[in-house]
Amino acid sequence: MLRIAFVDDEPNVLKGISRALMSMRGAWEMVFCGSGAEALAQMREKPFDIVVTDMRMPEMDGAELLSRVRALSPATVRIILSGYAESDAILRTVGPAHIYLAKPCSAEALRQAVLRQIALRALLEDPALRALLAGLGNLPSLPDVYARLQEELISANSSPRGIAAIVAEDVAMTAELMRIANSAFFAASGHVTSLLSAVSLLGVEVIQTLVLRIGVFRQFSGKPEQAQVLEGMTRHSLIAAEIAQHIVVMEGGDDATAKSARIAGMLSDIGRIVLFDAYPQRYRALMADGGGLPLHLREQQAFGAAGTLIGAYLLGLWGFSDQIVEAVAHCLTPSACPGRDNLVLTALHGAFALGPPFSLNGGEGGLVMCPLDQDYLNATGRAPHLRHWRDVLAP
Repeated sequence: MLRIAFVDDEPNVLKGISRALMSMRGAWEMVFCGSGAEALAQMREKPFDIVVTDMRMPEMDGAELLSRVRALSPATVRIILSGYAESDAILRTVGPAHIYLAKPCSAEALRQAVLRQIALRALLEDPALRALLAGLGNLPSLPDVYARLQEELISANSSPRGIAAIVAEDVAMTAELMRIANSAFFAASGHVTSLLSAVSLLGVEVIQTLVLRIGVFRQFSGKPEQAQVLEGMTRHSLIAAEIAQHIVVMEGGDDATAKSARIAGMLSDIGRIVLFDAYPQRYRALMADGGGLPLHLREQQAFGAAGTLIGAYLLGLWGFSDQIVEAVAHCLTPSACPGRDNLVLTALHGAFALGPPFSLNGGEGGLVMCPLDQDYLNATGRAPHLRHWRDVLAP
């Protein structure tokens, strides 16, 4: 049974949550705590699967509580509830919180947030991998991109367009800024689908605070040969993003779908970056000698899950749209997806199958990502368009 802690210093709020979620008592073990200290004491006796906490509390606020929860139990999913409008307080939750819910929050919104986490567990069965992903801090960014972003942020001429152009060159930066911009604290009116929109929504001052003061990004500091792997993954993501967006346009998709396809492509290798960052030697070894297997099957053998599936779980944990999570999860084998109406998935699969092989040096050779799933394309009715795709995408 799922064990969930709800933490708030106001007894009436806890009573309201208890009444509203009464129908879930047969499925969830719910513990109601009046303070962060009480929640941590309960957690030391028996870990929680999910902690939902208010932000503004005396003695220990929600950001501090979730930081301690992460240290005590990295696998625990951490959700912050806040009506606190001060940006400094909100930005302190960027590291420790997975999900942001704005107050007032309906019981149904809270229930759906928890149910989404349950659904994600079915996506990734290995508890050790789930713990690795839930306990993640920040992912590594390319040193050159990191340095140029810092220069842009301290420049007197810093602009949203300049910041977005630099961030678009880095997978980790793209993921983090899109995650924050799409949180309930900022994107009250719906999903943000482009980096420029995300940067404009957050504002230059907030991004300066995130990068220069809070340190939301981390510069990669490994060996040169390891940096080459990260550069190869980034290069592959950029190409996938470009092709996926192009396919959506060719298929007559709207602007929001085309931008979502670009973000899905840019983040499609984020699971591989997680694996490489955690296990650099093992990952280089599997790339060098995989017995002729495609890369995702090598990852499955070595780590228990393909990098795309790990990436999809992480993006779902961070609150990215179902459309993007589904696309990343099934981009290599789209027939495994129950639906046939996700154009972002179709475009990303086309980008992986028709794009260049995964190569560390950008030259000849490399690993083929996946063959075209003809059955899936037939089922979507888009198989006749393949020749046009190939003609347009040909170098």
